[in-house]
Amino acid sequence: MRRVLLLLLIIASLLYIFPIAHAFLNSFMSQAQINTTAIELIPEQFNLQQYYTLALYKGEYFKFFLNSLKLTSIIIAGQIGVGVFAAFALAKMKFRGSRVLFVIYVLALLLPFQVTLVPNYLIFDASERLLHITILDTHLAILLPGIFSSFEVYLLRQFIRGIPDEIIEAARMDGAGYGRILFKIVFPMIKPAIFALAVLVFIDSWNMLEQAVIFLSSPEKLPLSVFLETIYYNDYSVFYAGAVLYIVPALLILIKGEKYLRQGLSIGGLKNEK
Repeated sequence: MRRVLLLLLIIASLLYIFPIAHAFLNSFMSQAQINTTAIELIPEQFNLQQYYTLALYKGEYFKFFLNSLKLTSIIIAGQIGVGVFAAFALAKMKFRGSRVLFVIYVLALLLPFQVTLVPNYLIFDASERLLHITILDTHLAILLPGIFSSFEVYLLRQFIRGIPDEIIEAARMDGAGYGRILFKIVFPMIKPAIFALAVLVFIDSWNMLEQAVIFLSSPEKLPLSVFLETIYYNDYSVFYAGAVLYIVPALLILIKGEKYLRQGLSIGGLKNEK
């Protein structure tokens, strides 16, 4: 039985790895080999022509790369900032309606983000018509829903709940306010959860697609995840090099952050919910 499970895991792993390996190997193929009708898996001769062409003649690629980097970085920083304060309030500060508010967060978390795209679009459109505040076709249309998400609040709240109340009460008795408790006691203790959140948010934001297609109409504002389709249809000869460069940041973040991801999802309150 164990051998069968091991074999199934190996097959599943190969299925996941194959597209990445295929893109990586194809990025070193010549244009003639890529354009052949036969299925080619191994380059006849390894060369860097695709990367050279992409660097010299596809300068817009790196402009869209920076768009993705900008959007992802701001969303990560925003989610950590909003999530820490909101999670601390819901986990350790007693106020009327806190449980109801948390239930709302959980319900929002259960909804697929595609369900919220239309309401967000209508709100942004109304803000322009009624308040003359332009959000559609700006990066704010992606940043605002991304930052004010429910996932980071849920994850960090569950983790903060694992901190003993006695520690908070002892600090309160010593005269520490909630702000000092948050930054001096809670924040250092939830670093694994923050790192885990950063990894998960990076992967999700780096691969955004629907948000950009719906909220952005100016091509120069699109993230790289959308621009890759343009490369695929317009210049297939450098598509694989562009795909590899697009994959590398996510792989590095995932590999380097795997330890923090495991800590953040196992140590915290995900297993301590009462």
